[in-house]
This record gives sequence, structure tokens and C-alpha cells, in this order.
Amino acid sequence: MRTLIVLFVGVLIGAAALGGVWAVEQGTEDEQLEVRVAVKRLDDGRVEIGVQQRERDGAWGHTQRPEHRFLLPDAETGKVKYSSAVAFDLTTRAERIADAYRAELVRNGQLYGEYLVRRFHAEDDPESLPPVLCLIDPREAALGALCDGVGETFPTGVEVIESGDYNAVADEVERRLRAGEISQILATSNQVLETAVFARDHVLVNNPDLDWTWVHYWFEPLDPQLPANDDLFCVIGHGGRDLFWGVASDTALVAATALGINLRSQTFSEVADQAEAIRQCVEDGAVSIATTLVSPADLAPAIAEATAAGIPVMSFNSGTQAAADVGSSFHIGLNDRRAGEIAGEQFNREGTQGTILCLIHESNNIGLHERCEGLAATYANGEVETWDYSGRNAEDAVLERAAEGDIAAVMALSDSVGLDVLLAQWPDPEVPLATFGFNLGFAKWVEEGKIMFAVYDHPLVQTYLSVMGALLIDRMRLDPVTLFNGMAMLIEPQIADAEQMRRVTNALIPQEIQDRYLDDSVDDGESDDSGDGNGSQNGDS
Repeated sequence: MRTLIVLFVGVLIGAAALGGVWAVEQGTEDEQLEVRVAVKRLDDGRVEIGVQQRERDGAWGHTQRPEHRFLLPDAETGKVKYSSAVAFDLTTRAERIADAYRAELVRNGQLYGEYLVRRFHAEDDPESLPPVLCLIDPREAALGALCDGVGETFPTGVEVIESGDYNAVADEVERRLRAGEISQILATSNQVLETAVFARDHVLVNNPDLDWTWVHYWFEPLDPQLPANDDLFCVIGHGGRDLFWGVASDTALVAATALGINLRSQTFSEVADQAEAIRQCVEDGAVSIATTLVSPADLAPAIAEATAAGIPVMSFNSGTQAAADVGSSFHIGLNDRRAGEIAGEQFNREGTQGTILCLIHESNNIGLHERCEGLAATYANGEVETWDYSGRNAEDAVLERAAEGDIAAVMALSDSVGLDVLLAQWPDPEVPLATFGFNLGFAKWVEEGKIMFAVYDHPLVQTYLSVMGALLIDRMRLDPVTLFNGMAMLIEPQIADAEQMRRVTNALIPQEIQDRYLDDSVDDGESDDSGDGNGSQNGDS
């Protein structure tokens, strides 16, 4: 492991040039330490040196000045002088994580070794115990740190076998058990665990007088190492130009940056294009795919091709009920049915009477239909008309329908649709509007009463977690389809009414601005006779 590189800066007599750049290789093709020497002549004739390191963002960092950094004006000509050393930490983030993980495994191994001593009641005669046999699967070699920890606290230490030849491992386990050379067995993978159990049971069946030997497995379901730089992760969504998916796509890239993975994030207006994108990810060798299930039946064949190629698939956003059926390992999304139900309950609280128009802007989006069904299930003061206006402008379609006079309110199912409907009636909307989605404009308009309420649909949470989920199912040491068993993680939707939106907007106003413009105790300027206007608080706040 690379930890520190110590740089000794050589200074030639009379050096006065600034910014000489040195490059020091760190031992890999894609990593490089770049430093430059800063040289400054002082008023008293001395020359002072320092060293700067280029940061990952390309900027030069703070100048580090060694203790011995001055060249005297009368220094001997032609003789090289050296400063004291400057140390640079070259440990990468991945290496620091790996070191911390290994240290934690060693600590757990130490605790486990102490537990085994207590379990055998061998505190008084610990040296009588045979050693622990530790079986390390080369595919899980990092877990060998557990064995190191056990060896530090178990009195007679550990014997280690590291091999991917399971037959050879079974032979060695049988031999050692018959010879009484081991007290317990610790395995570092499921495969080695099962190998040891079968070998142990075979020995005991044929040698009933032997003592029972426990086989332990340290359950470590995730690989902590970062994936290779060229590993492709795909997050494929629907929705095209909808504002929701603009935020979602940006968030996916933020998540990929934070997690350090190579991500392909795409959204499509047509389901056929979405299915083709999944197939392209398969062809390009993706290690994991996350996709929405806007139309499960249309996407199922492409998902089946991915799983047949050994690429795990998870789903997010739409299609909760169909996720397990199409082969998704697990699903993350908004509880669309519940979202519609709480919207209906809010309309009841608002006193809405009559027909609510529930706008379907994507005909084949199963999640949108679930929202309208939930709305109809709880709205008690009239009917819910599920209305598909695909192919038309939202504002024209809604105003045309509202002109018939029997619409009590409109329920928009995305922020783009809600914005279109609102602006079509700007500045004084006549048809009451509620919408899914959140932006600062919505916050202000709900607060002002131009929108009845909003339902948070959480694009940031859904897409951030979908990227994390794509990484998770790739890093699983166990089959994710079997382990997760098609589970769903559903976000409980939340209503944002005027009071909630007021708290949101107020939280964004700096305290000093609140004190200046919103504090009722501030002088409004009427008593200010100075004529300079500094006391005036008139105007919009």
C-alpha cells in the first residue's frame, strides 16, 4: 500500500525560476502526483522555497514550506543544497476505505477468538485447544483479515487454507478432523462453508466417536471494494422532457460521482426506446441495470434478456406491483396507490365538491393509473374522472374540458403538467388545481393559494437510491434475486399544503433578510425625517 512519498527538494545556487513542475509516478497507469517548486527571492537576498501539489480539480494546493527552506545570499556557487523533506500522502480514498474495512474485520476476528475461548470454557487451560481452521475462498480473500484477528486472541492460533479447489478443501478438512488437529472451522464464503459442512458430516457419519466440530461462516454479504473503472452501470428511465426526470437524471449523476462508478443514465419518451436501451446495456456488458417499469409487459422481454445474461436488474419509480413478476431483484419507488389515496383525503379536507379531473399524461404508465385509482378510492364528495390527454397540450385540453362547467378540481400527476395547467390560467386560476411534484415556484404558489396543495414525489430520493441499488446488487456476494426475493421499498407520500410550503420558503430566506423585511417591529420609515430613505420598508416583501 502506498502511504507517503517524501520529496527532497534540491536547490541550485542562484535559483530564481518559479513554478518548476515535477511529476512523480505512484505505481499505476492512471494515477500521478504532480508538484511544483515555488521559489521567492526575499528583500534580504535570501531565496525561499516551497512545494505545491496539484489537487484533483486541477487547482494548485497550499504551498508547503519545509523547515529548512532558505538559500543564503552568500551560499557557495555550483554546490547543490537540499531542503528538509516534504511529505505527501498518496493514499487514495479507495485505499483508505479498504484499510478501515480490514481493520474492522481484524477487530471482529479478535472478538470472535475471545468468544471461542469462552464457548469452550477453556479460560483455565487455553493451550489445550486445537487451533481454528480458517478456510479462505480466493474470491473473498479480503475476509482473511478475520482469520488474522482470530489468530491474535485464540490461544493456539489459526491454521489457514486458501483455495478455490473445493474438492481439495474437503479432503483437507476430512484429514484434519480425523486427526483431531482442529477445534472449529471458520469459512469466508458460502461455497466454502457448504464444502466444510458436507466434509464434516461425512467424517462424523463414519466416525461417530469423534467430537462434534462447529463450522462457522462470517456473513459478509457485500464486497466493500469499488468496482473497476470500466464497469458499466445503467439507470434507464421513462418520461422524456418532464421536469421530474430532469431532476432525476441530474441526481443520478450526482450519486454516481459520490459512489465512484461509471454510470449511463438515460430517459426515454417511448417504451420501445427504453427497452432497446436495456438491450444495449446488455450488449455493452453492463454489470447492473436499474430501470423503471412504466409498462411492465413491454419491458419484460428486455429485462429477461438481461437476467439471462447474468446481469442483475432492479427497478424504481413506476411498476411496483409488477416488479417481482418481470424479474426485478427489488423495487424502490413512490407508493403510487397510496399517493392517490392521500390526495383524495386532502381534497375531502379542503371541502372539494364535484368531479375531480385526474390527468393521465402517459397512457401506458401503470403508476399514473394507480394514482388515479387511489384518488377515486378515498375521494368522498364526487366522482373522479380519469382523463387521458396524451398527444395534446395539457393546458388546451384541460381548459376545454373545464369549460363544460362540471369540474371541481384538477389533479395533475407531474410537476410539468401542473405547471402547464397553472400557467394556462395565469395569473388568476379559475379551476382549482392540485399537483404532484415540488419546485420553489410550487412552494410559493401553494402558499399564495394559486395551487391547492402538492404531493411530494421525491425524484431525488428515487434516483439516488436507484443508483445505489444498482451498485448494491452488483456488489452482492449472494444472488440478489434470491436474497431480496422481489422486495419493494416504497416511499410514503406526503402532502404539502400552504403551511408546509410557508415553512419551506421561510427556511430559504436568510435570517438577516427576514429581520430586515419581515420583522413587524422594524421601523417602516414613517417617523424617519432624515430624508435619505434608509428607514423605508415599503414595497413588496
